[in-house]
Amino acid sequence: MLRTTLAAAAAAGAIGLAVATAAQPLPAEQYPFKSGPVTITSCSFGAAGNTIAENSLEIKYFQNVPGRHLVAVTFRVRYAGRIANVTDTGKFSYDAIIDHKFNALTGTPWAGPDPQVCRVLSATFGDGETVRPPFGGPKQRPMTGPGGPNGPSGNPPPPPDAGTNPPDDGDNPPATGPSSPP
Repeated sequence: MLRTTLAAAAAAGAIGLAVATAAQPLPAEQYPFKSGPVTITSCSFGAAGNTIAENSLEIKYFQNVPGRHLVAVTFRVRYAGRIANVTDTGKFSYDAIIDHKFNALTGTPWAGPDPQVCRVLSATFGDGETVRPPFGGPKQRPMTGPGGPNGPSGNPPPPPDAGTNPPDDGDNPPATGPSSPP
């Protein structure tokens, strides 16, 4: 009898856990997160009632390549099934903390402050070099220093079509133009 009761309780607990887990939203990004030459330290939205407020996407980050500066960083943010790309421009020096707000996804129904994804889509240095880090979570290779698998800068090599299209994480629109396959 006791064995049957424990088995039934264990089964009920497992079923309750499965139901609770199924109702959870996608997990939010964990910070700090290194995304190419940028380390994102936080990324969040503010609410206006039950929707996202204007100018409330706040991204805090720093440039992590010594001896260089960035002039543009484009972020991809996924929130409540919607995607926004936002670009920050300026002169961003090594290790300087950048804290900027953007107007993105205003009016989207509120699903908490944290987006599911907040990554660098591209980063352009002052000398014109543009880096497009891998975009896709676990598929991103570890970043290592000099001599490691990602070369002297610690950044992974660009994807084969880095000059034309960002890597496809399933969120990118189909490629168009001369680089598209026939």
